[in-house]
Amino acid sequence: MTTATQPDLEPLVTRIDELTARVEKLIQCTDENRRMRQGWADFQADLTPVATRAMERTIERLDGSTIDADAVIGLLIHLAEAAPRLERTVDTLVSVGELTAEVGDVGGVVFESLIQRLDDLGRRGYFTFAAGALAVLDRIVTSFGEEDLEQLGDNVVLILQTVKEMTQPEIMQMMQRTVRIVREGDQPEKLSLFRLLREMRDPEVKLGMYRAIALLRAVGGDADRGIEPREETTR
Repeated sequence: MTTATQPDLEPLVTRIDELTARVEKLIQCTDENRRMRQGWADFQADLTPVATRAMERTIERLDGSTIDADAVIGLLIHLAEAAPRLERTVDTLVSVGELTAEVGDVGGVVFESLIQRLDDLGRRGYFTFAAGALAVLDRIVTSFGEEDLEQLGDNVVLILQTVKEMTQPEIMQMMQRTVRIVREGDQPEKLSLFRLLREMRDPEVKLGMYRAIALLRAVGGDADRGIEPREETTR
């Protein structure tokens, strides 16, 4: 009698393992089916009293009510006729809901961007400047009385015209040159009379003297007469 060798037993062991796995799978499927049947039975047990009570209430309600079959048929006909409008209304509601969701998303992004912008302005000092400007404006408002405001209203056109004239490029350039000369002008060691006379022969100096005299005359209230500059030849 011959004995089976180890290589001859390997297919048999593999077959036994496969059969064992199948049996375990069948047991799992059986258990799952049993749990599903038990769950469905529990659901039926819970639903039966509720359905019975609902049916009883329905019968009681119908027993004490009179239903007009013609009215029901007319209602169904109206619903059928209004079905296209109802469908369009539902589509509109769905579109509005989608639009509201999109607007909500966009609004969140915009609000977040606004918060970041406000934080950046706060760190750069805009709010501090605005608070200081409001304090200055409060001091200005509280410093003016009713009569001052009336006078300001009467002269606001003249004030705006004066500001307009002062903001002309040639006026601003003259003021800038004047400030620069006063701040950084040459300081001669000796200022002689001969040097002054020599400087007065310069056409620009003559024009400046004319403007200074015209300014003094305007301050004195005689600006309408004016000064006619005379042409002088320089040697």
